[in-house]
Amino acid sequence: MNVGEDRIYWFWKHGKSHCAGFIKNNHHQLWATAPSLSIGINEYGIHTHHDNAAIIPRVDILILAVKPAQMPVVFAQIKHAIPAHCLIISVAAGISLSWFARQINKPLAIVRAMPNMAAAVGKAATPMIANEFVSAEQAAWTETIFSSIGLSTWILNEQQIDSFTALSGSGPAYVFLFMEAMIKAATALGLEEDIAKIFTLQTFEGALSLASENQMHLAALRQQVTSPAGTTAAAIEVFSKQGLDKLVLSAMNAAFERARELQTINHT
Repeated sequence: MNVGEDRIYWFWKHGKSHCAGFIKNNHHQLWATAPSLSIGINEYGIHTHHDNAAIIPRVDILILAVKPAQMPVVFAQIKHAIPAHCLIISVAAGISLSWFARQINKPLAIVRAMPNMAAAVGKAATPMIANEFVSAEQAAWTETIFSSIGLSTWILNEQQIDSFTALSGSGPAYVFLFMEAMIKAATALGLEEDIAKIFTLQTFEGALSLASENQMHLAALRQQVTSPAGTTAAAIEVFSKQGLDKLVLSAMNAAFERARELQTINHT
């Protein structure tokens, strides 16, 4: 069965960006529900409905894109209606495969995935892990879904989800924060904010393209720009003295530990 021919049911409460990227790259029948939705087809071409029970028994793939705090209530409402052949994909942070196993008394295929916000532009980075009931065909469906919104990979164990959360899940915010800092610094040096933003965005885009398309190590690329006793060397010396590596490690470790805490909270 081709994933493009399946009925895919997508909880709408927290997954619009993921939907948008998937819609652009696939031909499928996509459903979404929320109490506020009416029966019909919305501007994205998605079939909408207000009643979960009316739709779920007919779907092949169920994507749970709800906030973690909502998952216990939502899953309790729908679990008895999920058909045995259905693949469940959860993108809720902190909700483990073992949590789902405790909620149901039948073998259901479940994948846990963590796409980031860049899914909206087809540039997400998504780690995925499956339980023992996911077939090879269902794993292929999952790969098709998440490759349509960016990069995806299967991970070795569920504990790595927290590491990926600290890296790619929260990562876009780190980049935005650094961009903000560069724009503020540029305005302090006399540039207009609008042009500072344009040049900051172009600088990041250019550097990313160089890093992606070049086989050189990042350090080697950095050294190409860093002439001895030059302007770049002066800036990098400040970053080094201020402990940039340690600061980034501390920040990502904080995100990692918080992800673990949230998983503990969600399991109580």
